[in-house]
Amino acid sequence: MIMTTLLINVNQQQTHHSNMFPLLFIIIALIIGAATRHFLKRSPLPFTVSLLIIGLGLGTANRLGWFGEWDLGMVTLKMDFLHQSLNWAGRIDPHLILYVFLPTLVFEAAFGMDVHTFKKSLTNATLLAVPGIIIALILTAAIIMGMRAGGLGFEGWGWAMALLFGTVVSATDPVAVVALLKELGASKKLGTLIESESLLNDGTAIVIFSVLLLSFTGGEAETGPVMEFLRVAVGGTLVGVLFGWIAIRWVKRVFNDAMIEISVIIAAAYLTFFVAEHFLHVSGVLGLVALGLMMGGIGKTRISPEVKHFLHEFWEIAAFIANTLIFLIVGVVIANDITFTGIDLLKLLILYVGVHVVRAIVIAMLYPIMRRAGYGLPKKDAYVLWYGALRGAIGLALALIVAGEAGIAQEIRDDFLFYTAGLVTLTLLINATTMKYLVNGLGLTRVAPVKALMMAQAKSHLRINAEKTIERLRKERTIKRADWDRVMELLPEKPPPGSSMEMQLKSRVEEARRRVLEIEKSDYWRQFNRGMLGAAAIRRLTDAINVIMDEGGLVSLSDRKDLEQEWRTPRIFGMMQSIPVLGRTARSLFFERLATSYDSALGFVNAQDECLRKVKALRLDADSEGITIDEENLELIEKEINENRIQGHTFIRNLRNYYPEIYGAIATRQAGRALLNDEKQEVKQLLNKGLIDSGEAEKIVSGIEERMKILMDAPPSFDFTGSLEMLKEIPWLRDIDEQVFQRVVAAFRSRVYAVGAQLVREDASDDGMFVIVRGKVKIVINGSVVDVVGTGSVIGEMAVLTGQSRTATVVAVSPVTLLWISTSRLQSIMKMSPELENKLWEFASMRFAMNLLGASEPYSQWHQKEFVQWLLAGELCTPGECGEIDLKERIGILVTGRATTPDGTKTLDAPATLDRSDYQFSKDARVFIRDR
Repeated sequence: MIMTTLLINVNQQQTHHSNMFPLLFIIIALIIGAATRHFLKRSPLPFTVSLLIIGLGLGTANRLGWFGEWDLGMVTLKMDFLHQSLNWAGRIDPHLILYVFLPTLVFEAAFGMDVHTFKKSLTNATLLAVPGIIIALILTAAIIMGMRAGGLGFEGWGWAMALLFGTVVSATDPVAVVALLKELGASKKLGTLIESESLLNDGTAIVIFSVLLLSFTGGEAETGPVMEFLRVAVGGTLVGVLFGWIAIRWVKRVFNDAMIEISVIIAAAYLTFFVAEHFLHVSGVLGLVALGLMMGGIGKTRISPEVKHFLHEFWEIAAFIANTLIFLIVGVVIANDITFTGIDLLKLLILYVGVHVVRAIVIAMLYPIMRRAGYGLPKKDAYVLWYGALRGAIGLALALIVAGEAGIAQEIRDDFLFYTAGLVTLTLLINATTMKYLVNGLGLTRVAPVKALMMAQAKSHLRINAEKTIERLRKERTIKRADWDRVMELLPEKPPPGSSMEMQLKSRVEEARRRVLEIEKSDYWRQFNRGMLGAAAIRRLTDAINVIMDEGGLVSLSDRKDLEQEWRTPRIFGMMQSIPVLGRTARSLFFERLATSYDSALGFVNAQDECLRKVKALRLDADSEGITIDEENLELIEKEINENRIQGHTFIRNLRNYYPEIYGAIATRQAGRALLNDEKQEVKQLLNKGLIDSGEAEKIVSGIEERMKILMDAPPSFDFTGSLEMLKEIPWLRDIDEQVFQRVVAAFRSRVYAVGAQLVREDASDDGMFVIVRGKVKIVINGSVVDVVGTGSVIGEMAVLTGQSRTATVVAVSPVTLLWISTSRLQSIMKMSPELENKLWEFASMRFAMNLLGASEPYSQWHQKEFVQWLLAGELCTPGECGEIDLKERIGILVTGRATTPDGTKTLDAPATLDRSDYQFSKDARVFIRDR
């Protein structure tokens, strides 16, 4: 009998085949990751901890030579391919970990974070990540130096090395803890704080690490340590902001193209880290945090609605792959490179206890501030924050960098790597696996009684509905022979009867409010995803609702900032309209802001309607044992929602009244959105009915989306035709030559001002003339209101004609729409049309007379309308037209030019009241005359 030996030797001797081992390790790692998630789903160990243990096992087996030849009797199996793959992982370049895995992990964490919660947690996270990490690294270094002084090793370590070690082991890794908190249903605020601290202190630790490492590599910082820290931190943040801005601008111009949008965001993440770290030598981590928060905040509304879900799924799988690879590699590295003795383990345990004591000191020192900042920090949360400070892959990657520095003694490098890897292993194996007992013991996962009650009621309702469905199905002829006992086993669990079902809790209204707010917020995103709500509007609405949700249902649903005030357009936009270069931009911004306000108000009203429809689902009929809210609380909630509806409708009505042209344009765009969305839904219906195939549907939808993109990008078009028609009723434009009139009309530009905006400032230089189309303004002279004028009023004609400074301040007392013409344009037209100039002077002369006579008797006692009617009977004369101007028994106002007495003893310059009848006038004089 001839023995047949089958040799399977994947490890080829050729050099080019050695490059396949990294790929092979990645393949094996992904299989292990999938198997761990699938088969160890019910394991008490967190996913990342399980991967670390598997990595330790693989690394240990490889180190013991288990992956050599396996003699299986008839077959000799050579496993050298596993040996080579694990060797690659065990000797991986630590910079590769940072450059390949870190961008994915950091960006995914920042992008998936609730930006509002992050903002409220930012103060506490920053306290822990900056002063906290500085305190921690100093105290950790003190422990090292204390152990050295006590004869417990660390010979050759100085303060610089001890501080470097303190920096490395102070970087926390929240992956296992945050995942566990989510699984246990603990506070989202606590999870966000832990994750925020980790994001920020990773950046801080790497920055401080880079500065300290220079003392061992022979490099020097260009500035002092503090300035270098600021340069690296601020510079990295600015890099992230820059690439975030570019990515958002790019993605905004794409519509429902997942390949482009996701590719741009991936490239932005890796480019941010690479440019920051490699070219600019600033913090790539802080750059990724800034980028992720921008994309998760502003960028979320710029990403196409149909791509957004796909994008989140993509980054989740990318983070899963990165975590799988990195924790397996960490386990292999620890097992492959670490050597230790029993004394080393004792010192490691001392350090393990020491870093926890340091962490407790840091939190205790910062606690007086942290319990008052943002959401605050309850004592129970502080315990989790202390115990959940795991160490992870970032610390190990930094330790590997130190281990590769030839300028450091080999023994110190080995100790540095061992103690860092040991702390990573212990915190993951001990803290991560026992965290759930701490969280449960503190009662952080305990459901509030009212929430438990409503959940029980919801389950009861589902059970009753399922039982009714079974009764209906029993009557179906095709399935009536089914084993209904087996089917009954599939019914949802029936909540056990208990005292909680009879609880009458006042706090039930708080839970109801929270649920209504969730409905409202969800409806905003539904409207946005359907294209019925713009990006700016949904940001404004969700920001506002996040604030009230922070109150936990303790305040009324209608207890919000005045919606008129919240959605009001800033005055600065109105002021900028008068600036030559910025005027057009300001006008566009003003209109877009009003469009956003309309969008917000309409979305708000629609959401309130949705809340009203769904609020009754919180109280079904008592005999159905459904979710109940007592009648008094139900009426209270409905009243609060209706108050919101009234406020929203009031704003829309005021916008329609004050800015009808703008309202019409915005409503037109809104109608276009609705039309295109309905068309898109109809295409889906045709596809579902089989009337068109998927290729035809995709082509049609592509055309619809192209029209959607054009509609969304196109600025609103405002029709002021009706306003321009008003010009025909102005006295000085009435009955003039049609060609001249059209030139004047073409020269006018529309402007819109918010309440309180200043149109004209007293003593300011002339900047044109206004015709009020809609709204009212007040005329203020020397601080006193002298008049309030409205539609059809002309402002500024005197300054245009005379070139003098403004004589009054004009302020909008309501939203104002007006037409404006520049002085230069009007004077240019008047040069071509003396008729127009004369008519304008006639009109202006009445204003001169009103200003000069209005404060004297008896005119000051007259009603304004009476005074204006009296002035209308006057006339404007010039020496050339009227010859000698006789003022006997008449009142004269010198409008332009000069008046001199016959003997030359007295001279008056315009504007002035003529107190004699024998004045002689200059050729350019104009005199307004009215019989007494």
